Amino acid sequence: MARPVRRITRKDIRRPDQFITLTGKVLELFAQHRTKFLALLILIVALLFAAWGWDLYRNRQNRLAAHEFSRALDLYHNSKYREALEALARLDIYRSSNYSAVGLLYQAHSYIALKDNSNAEAKLQELLRREKKAPLLRQLALLTLGYTQERSGRFKEAVQSFSQAETLQGSFKEEALLAKARSSTLMHNYNEALNAYRQFVLNYPNSERTKEAMLLAQEMEAKVGAAGAK
Repeated sequence: MARPVRRITRKDIRRPDQFITLTGKVLELFAQHRTKFLALLILIVALLFAAWGWDLYRNRQNRLAAHEFSRALDLYHNSKYREALEALARLDIYRSSNYSAVGLLYQAHSYIALKDNSNAEAKLQELLRREKKAPLLRQLALLTLGYTQERSGRFKEAVQSFSQAETLQGSFKEEALLAKARSSTLMHNYNEALNAYRQFVLNYPNSERTKEAMLLAQEMEAKVGAAGAK
């Protein structure tokens, strides 16, 4: 049975439409808080322009830094380390670029080539303070720092640097572990060296250097045994 059609009365026609009512309330609310609404609108627009401006600024910084870095890299590979240092130092102007942190690493390597370990370590420490998010770059910095400490005869500090490098996710975990074992051997800590070589064999059974690590582990076992027999 069909439902009876509801008749639209004059009262219904005079009743305000819901959309019109809602729009009226919004306009009334805007009128009451016009200053706050306008301030919020200005803030949103300002933030959008700031984000857009920052993006343009970053792109320009990266372009300029890339040019400086390319020039510095060419000097570095041609063994012109002092000239490379001057070019790399200019990257500090572009701290927001992707090349600034990498530039610090190359500054350290340039100082190492000039046998200036003190300045090399200072650049590496600066890089580690500044760069907290890129594990590979931190790993490289810690490895380089460990090498400079090792060359200076500070084997305990070198072991600490290599140990930190080994814990980071990056392509040089194997190198860091072997370096830790080497520095431990140089400081006559044969137990720690033995543990590092054993860990290497266990973690990297298919590495090209596994056989080398096994032989060195046997050597460390002999040294530990000889030390215990005294």
